[in-house]
Amino acid sequence: MWMIVIPLVAGYLFGAKKPQWAARLPVSTISNSSMFLLLIVMGARLGADPQVVGQLGTLGIQALLMAVATVFGSIFAVLVLGFLLPKPMEGKEDTGQAQGPGGYKLTIAMVLAVLTGFALGLTVAKGMLPFLTNSATWLLGLLLLGVGLDLGLASSVFTSLRKLGLAIILIPLGIIAGSILGGVITAALLGLPLLEGAAVASGFGWYSLSSVLISELHSPLLGGLAFLANVFRELIAIIITPLLARGLGPVPAIAPAGATAMDVLLPILSREAGREYAPLAFFSGGVLSLSVPVFVNLFLHFC
Repeated sequence: MWMIVIPLVAGYLFGAKKPQWAARLPVSTISNSSMFLLLIVMGARLGADPQVVGQLGTLGIQALLMAVATVFGSIFAVLVLGFLLPKPMEGKEDTGQAQGPGGYKLTIAMVLAVLTGFALGLTVAKGMLPFLTNSATWLLGLLLLGVGLDLGLASSVFTSLRKLGLAIILIPLGIIAGSILGGVITAALLGLPLLEGAAVASGFGWYSLSSVLISELHSPLLGGLAFLANVFRELIAIIITPLLARGLGPVPAIAPAGATAMDVLLPILSREAGREYAPLAFFSGGVLSLSVPVFVNLFLHFC
């Protein structure tokens, strides 16, 4: 948690208090380089994890269907609720920085980065899972430092949340409702108990915590399904977020990320949806992260 908060806050304060110095830093280069390195490391972690590789054949299809359903359920719910929200800003604030490649090019580049990492994890990086995990933590910190600097240079974006007022809670509530609905529908189609589907969907992309909780409270098999489903959700979010931001708008683009909107997906959302939506994404991800143990415990209690 501190590796998320400290670099983000430090970058923001430096950019806001010392904008002349921060403007001299290669913020875009820092963000882009660390983002693609992180995606490669994430892919390598998946390839180097025997649990993931071993379960791809048995649980992979079910997990992928669950991930797709939770993602699109979230998008639909937020798309509907998004009409009730005023826009934080009329347009993206211009700070003179390039917006980066188009949605399709960025999506292809990110997919290739993850696939490259996965191939490395299966081969040369096999057995290096602890190192890859530590590397991912530090790369995420560097990436969020770049996001913080970018937000600090445009610190007025936080005032945009005032226009939303209490309506800001609609975004995470919509993601929660859409995710759980998608999980229940998928469970019904697969012949699984509906409450088990709801519990798996309640990971909201936080695969490490949700899989551990479900394994302890229910069974390792359902925990494995939760692990893969939420890993797939994060990967789907990484791939489609740039396209959603351009096709449906910045608010629905927050939905697929779920709990990861406050860490891994935050730089991508800031870049593609606009930095004025980064505070909203961080807030949504924080609420969803706190909601994971609550909803997982709630649904499994009645199983």
